Amino acid sequence: PAPHPPPPPGGGGRGGGPPPTPGGGGGGRLEGGDSELCATDAFTRTRADMERMGAVYRALREQLPSVDVQIVDPRNLVFLIPGMLGDARRHGIGWSQAWRELRRGSGHGAIIVDGRTVSVGDIPAAQDAVDLVLAALAASSP
Repeated sequence: PAPHPPPPPGGGGRGGGPPPTPGGGGGGRLEGGDSELCATDAFTRTRADMERMGAVYRALREQLPSVDVQIVDPRNLVFLIPGMLGDARRHGIGWSQAWRELRRGSGHGAIIVDGRTVSVGDIPAAQDAVDLVLAALAASSP
């Protein structure tokens, strides 16, 4: 077979950028210039948050090996709602407080301990998150 011609200047995709790679899967990409659907900095910000939350997860697993640590996408309400409400019930949190915790716990970067949201918004440094979880565990122990 004849070799493929080089991609046009600016890349081979519709919006410019690098040409598609074999085995790349998926129907789109996040890198490259801004579009109506995806700003470049949105991916950069998301990736940075993923890396920070990954560091939090690793620190929690390393320093608290007996604690059940789970990373849950806040959009996964099918898992999050029963999990948080069950934890709240097991730890004596009333329904109105449980509802407030659930609303906060479905926020970006939330850290939840025994049905209580101990951090939401900016993802803390790994050791700060460990300290928050330790304090929350101590407060929820009988």
